[in-house]
Amino acid sequence: MNIILLLFIILCSMFAAASVNNIIAVTGGIDHYFDMANVPDISVTLSKKNDEFEKELNELSSIKEIKTEKYFEITSSKSFIHNGVRLTNFINPANLLADTEMALNYFDKDNNIIESVEKGTFYATIPFTDDTDIKDGDDVTVRLDGKELTLKYMGYFKGALFSTDPSAGPMLLVNPADYSTLEEYGASQSLLGDGKRLYINTSDTDAIEELADQYDSVYASTREQHRSLYLYDMLTAYIMMAISIVLMITAFVVLRFTIGFTIAEEFREIGVMKAVGIQSGSIRGMYIIKYLAISVAGALIGFICSMPLQDMMMKTVSKNMVLGSENGSVMGAVSCVGVVTVILIFCYICTRRVKKLSPIDAVRNGQTGERFGRRSMIHLGSSKLPSTGFMALNDVMSAPKRFGLITLIFALCMLIVTLMSNFALTLKSEKILWAFTIPESEAHIMDAEMIGKMFGDDKDACNKLISDVSDTLEKEGIQGQVSVSLGKNCKSYYNDKTADLTYWVNKGENISKPRIDEGCAPGKSDEIALTGYAMDDLGAGIGDRIKADFDGEEKEFLVTGKFSTFMGSGHTALLYNDVEFASPNSSSGIQIHFDGSPDKETINKNIDKLREVFDTDKIYNTSDMIKQMTGISDTLNTIKKMMMILTAIVTAMIVVLMERSFISKEKSEIALMKAVGVSSRSIIAQHTLRFVMVSVIACIVSLAVLMPISNIIMDFVCSMIGDISGMKCDIDPIEIFVICPIMLILVTTIGAMLTALYTRTIRASDTASIE
Repeated sequence: MNIILLLFIILCSMFAAASVNNIIAVTGGIDHYFDMANVPDISVTLSKKNDEFEKELNELSSIKEIKTEKYFEITSSKSFIHNGVRLTNFINPANLLADTEMALNYFDKDNNIIESVEKGTFYATIPFTDDTDIKDGDDVTVRLDGKELTLKYMGYFKGALFSTDPSAGPMLLVNPADYSTLEEYGASQSLLGDGKRLYINTSDTDAIEELADQYDSVYASTREQHRSLYLYDMLTAYIMMAISIVLMITAFVVLRFTIGFTIAEEFREIGVMKAVGIQSGSIRGMYIIKYLAISVAGALIGFICSMPLQDMMMKTVSKNMVLGSENGSVMGAVSCVGVVTVILIFCYICTRRVKKLSPIDAVRNGQTGERFGRRSMIHLGSSKLPSTGFMALNDVMSAPKRFGLITLIFALCMLIVTLMSNFALTLKSEKILWAFTIPESEAHIMDAEMIGKMFGDDKDACNKLISDVSDTLEKEGIQGQVSVSLGKNCKSYYNDKTADLTYWVNKGENISKPRIDEGCAPGKSDEIALTGYAMDDLGAGIGDRIKADFDGEEKEFLVTGKFSTFMGSGHTALLYNDVEFASPNSSSGIQIHFDGSPDKETINKNIDKLREVFDTDKIYNTSDMIKQMTGISDTLNTIKKMMMILTAIVTAMIVVLMERSFISKEKSEIALMKAVGVSSRSIIAQHTLRFVMVSVIACIVSLAVLMPISNIIMDFVCSMIGDISGMKCDIDPIEIFVICPIMLILVTTIGAMLTALYTRTIRASDTASIE
């Protein structure tokens, strides 16, 4: 029993130390990362040369410091070749940065600051190697206008203001000589113009934002706004933190009952000590010292074991960020001291029973002789269950508090795994397409070269692209409607309030009606729907008229409804589909809605055909497109698998602990059953069936609350990413209703059965034995 108690103290200490350190790392994670990277007060991105803006910027008296980074763009992933094969894994253009232009601190995968890049080598952000077999040290060839330059890949790097979402374009860090060579090869193929970013420290960020709003293709983002780059990463970190806390609480609850059972088991020793004159306070002191020694040993081992556990739990997040806390080890040690303190408090509370025990308890085998007066809900005479099943069920019903606690712990363990399954599936489910404000569609073209045709000053470029894709579909005998989704940031006004909103429009053939939460969708070119965030930004509501600057022209819109979306971080306005504007700055690609409601096999065949026709692999079905947009589904799947292993281990430990405690408490009853002829096999079956029943009830309870809890949590999580309400989780019936319950019941059954084998050591003569 003491060994099992030690194991749980180790478990508690592990999760306490890892959780506290992770909480510190996550809570201050972004600020810690930004400080290490020297992220400024505000940054300004220029997609094309703008001398007038830079001149006015330098004239501002609030400016303290300006650093500049210049990039050039390689439009297509096909310009990169690895092992003779062109890359097709990233969607948006790649941008190159020379190490002499680095205005911030950039870090390699080991969190070391990159001071320089050797000639003939390069670093890249994670999207460059996603879904490829590129390894550190591999050669990658850049082919531009028939000329080639081969560079050695040195590993991924972390840039505080570079997105690592799968849909983001990769950033490459190269030597200045290689940068110049690629420029000479004609590397500048920018869709929007070669980029430049200004990093500015200032005492007045509002002045810079106001200045940027006066120019096209100039976008200002404050340090606080840059935090949105890590919404998905921080979401993963907080999920891991929540899991740690739940497991830690579970371990503490089990510990409280473990100590109670241990003391109850030693009634003889306590009775004998009282018989020889030892006071209750001295006896309690002995137990407190005993558990102090066990808890100190367990906390020390747990603290050491927490270090690799912490690294494992934060691995998926730290891959994109430089997470950490300066006092992490100290706080981890403090948390272990806290575990010891909590255990001693539990011990002090549990040892109160010592006062009630008397010397006669050693003779009475710990029994008071009082009759159990409550009537049972079931009776052997009227039950159709076999005696073993009846006794197992009667045990569970006769001790609802004891078995109710076990049920709750098992239900929590299963709930954690099933929640991860639901979240991972939902964030790549076709059912949440509406949250991206995309029309009903089955195929999505995300190729930057095709989409890039719309990012110019030609307002008709969008319609031309739709027409071209429609003609191609017709030639290939594929029946369907084509649409595109475009976004443009515009300054908006209502009364005395001003806001920078993303104006979103879906254009094309037979566009499905958008999902509207309140009011109605815009039906004319001067009507608009706003998200709740946008309404709050402007102080406007349904029925109000707002104004916006479109391409230097002021337009007025009537707010007709409220909707939800991830786009524009939720600060978004939805236009009617006949609105035209030039120079959009965002897009969800080209969507195709096939006629006739085809099945998945037909959809995939059509997509394969379109990939061949358009000579691009960047055409996805809806599920894969959403997976690309969120970039978190695979991470949650990894967490889910880890949680399955942890849940199995924790469940097994709880079963062994509880069953061993029950055997100790019920030793006289087991001996009596053997005395009247009950076989060891029947007793083992009875003890095993009790845990099987509890695990089945736990599965039922967990599944009953799964969807309501899943929807509440997912709705809350999505509200952090955009302005979303009414999010419903998707579910994998096989995994949720078959695999997870079987796993819990199987682990419980095996653990209980193996532990119940200990009852074979109890003999019939133990009914009268007095130690």
